[in-house]
Amino acid sequence: MTSKAVSPTSSSVHTLIIGAGISGLAAASTFHRCAPSSSLLILDANTSVGGVWATENLYPGLKSNNLLGTYEYSDFPMRGEEYGVKVGQHIPGTIIHEYMERFVDWAGLREYLRLRTKVLGAEETEGGKGWVIKCGETGQDGGQKNYEIRCEKLVVGTGLTCVPMPIRFAGQENFNVPIVNFASLAKVAKTLVADENVKHVTIYGGSKAAHDCVYMFASAGKQVTWVIRRSGHGPSWMAPAYVYLGPFRCWLEKLTTTRFFTWLSPCVWGDADGFGWIRGCLHGTKLGRKVVDGFWGTLCEETLKQTGLTDGNEELKKLVPSESAFWYAGGLGILSYEEDVYGFVRSGAVKVARKDVAGLESGGMVRFADGEVVKTDALVCSSGWRFDSGVPLGPEEKLAGWGVPSTKYSRGQKEDWHALNERADMEILERFPRLATAPIRDQNSLLENPVDVGIRKDRKQKEEYAPWRLWRSIAPPSQVVSGERNLVFLGMLFNITTVVRAEITSLWAYAYLHDQLKQPVASLSTKDEARLQIDFPGLEDGTKAQQEATDKLMYDTALFNRFGKWRCAMGYGARAPDFVFDSVPFFDLLLGDLGLRSWRKGWGWMGEVFGGCYGQSDYRGLVDEWLATKAGDAGGAMNGEK
Repeated sequence: MTSKAVSPTSSSVHTLIIGAGISGLAAASTFHRCAPSSSLLILDANTSVGGVWATENLYPGLKSNNLLGTYEYSDFPMRGEEYGVKVGQHIPGTIIHEYMERFVDWAGLREYLRLRTKVLGAEETEGGKGWVIKCGETGQDGGQKNYEIRCEKLVVGTGLTCVPMPIRFAGQENFNVPIVNFASLAKVAKTLVADENVKHVTIYGGSKAAHDCVYMFASAGKQVTWVIRRSGHGPSWMAPAYVYLGPFRCWLEKLTTTRFFTWLSPCVWGDADGFGWIRGCLHGTKLGRKVVDGFWGTLCEETLKQTGLTDGNEELKKLVPSESAFWYAGGLGILSYEEDVYGFVRSGAVKVARKDVAGLESGGMVRFADGEVVKTDALVCSSGWRFDSGVPLGPEEKLAGWGVPSTKYSRGQKEDWHALNERADMEILERFPRLATAPIRDQNSLLENPVDVGIRKDRKQKEEYAPWRLWRSIAPPSQVVSGERNLVFLGMLFNITTVVRAEITSLWAYAYLHDQLKQPVASLSTKDEARLQIDFPGLEDGTKAQQEATDKLMYDTALFNRFGKWRCAMGYGARAPDFVFDSVPFFDLLLGDLGLRSWRKGWGWMGEVFGGCYGQSDYRGLVDEWLATKAGDAGGAMNGEK
């Protein structure tokens, strides 16, 4: 049997997936394999699949942070000889797009795709029985057709990088030269690079994306002014794909998925790996913390040495990150360029300005807060993302319970979350005292994410914007307890093991939506009063048991999401889960919920300690493995087994 494709005239579908990027396609493949007879539809506003790797989002020189072999679906390897990519090479964006197109065909998803279709809104039906999705489909002629589709299960797989922060500078309306948001760079990059009248380009931002922009224009012979706000988080940590730790040359990405090195990162869900006592010794004792600090100190020192940022060049010194790499996660990038991007700084082709911008003036003049003015022919801003799914959800009063970012939380809802946050903070800092020394850049971000909502009298106004608060980073906490089971989010977190994470979270999401998670599931808390496991679903409203389950679930959610604020103080943790060295224990946690083995190296604890890094091959066949366990459970039940 195969999934039912939805005809263009159909008004209903069982499962609707928003987004045809890494997460959306992983979900589609997983749901298709788990429920081949259910109707399925995938919507995406782009003209091609891939999300950030869709053709319209590819700019010149774009490559993955990952090397060949670590950015692929576990059951569909990217064979280098088929794509012209060699072992040890970063993967060009065009190749990743080609790979994803092939994956769609391999997984049999082409007939379920509906591209050029933007979701204008999604409203839960009364009684939580499903959703009404408002769509706007753009035709080949540019005209838009609006219509509605109903679905029983909604999967929002758009990720966190689909809604860019708007560009707002005082005086920008009179700037008279191109101002480009990084999200739109692919549309104009070739034109700007080829335009001989564009001799000077100003890049605004310190992220990996800003590095990409600097490299693209400097390598094309443009003079570049690189502006990184003095009042911001500063430049990202950038590292080569391989780093030296003493005499050992280590593949950085695989270092982060090696069991031993994951213990050197404090992690609130770390006990899911079965080695909680080791992590407790490393982070709960003074001697252990010295070992941890030594590792991170060496990693930072070697990275700066290998990138050359500390070789004495005054301009390069401006690109040294403000804090230890320990406090970054999504802010960590890999130098994936053909040439040394910092070589352009040494040669003078790139000038670095660690200054705040006061405003823009006519004639392409960028005025800094210290009064200095730079004339430019184009301004490219890599100022980040709204960390929004891009899908307007309703009804509005349910957003707080769903854990969705919103400015519409009631006073009572804010007070409830504030109390949970305070309680979670106490446990986090008690378990991991090192986190109490986290750098603080914006006091407001401790509880809420301040978002620029406009300019008034040349000053930015801020509005409280709640962070993501999903259970396990996937499920709306209020639905977990209520048993509604009609909504999940995928990709609402930052980590570098993107594809494996997409696959495991997709399988978890399917099991959750269909009440097939292992019962009960583990709590993250080690407090005596919270050590009982969380048991759900469908407890009767108003009962003591239902209230206790709700309290535990909400606290577990707060603990998971609040941890990122402390652990990744220089990353995005205050707004959404953000981690690097904590991916493998996160996968362990989800696999435990699914009733699958998390130690996958063989030979028990010895395999975990000495078996090397985790990668795609360790999770190959995961969907079939889970389906086999469910078939075994069903067979056991039929034969009277308990």
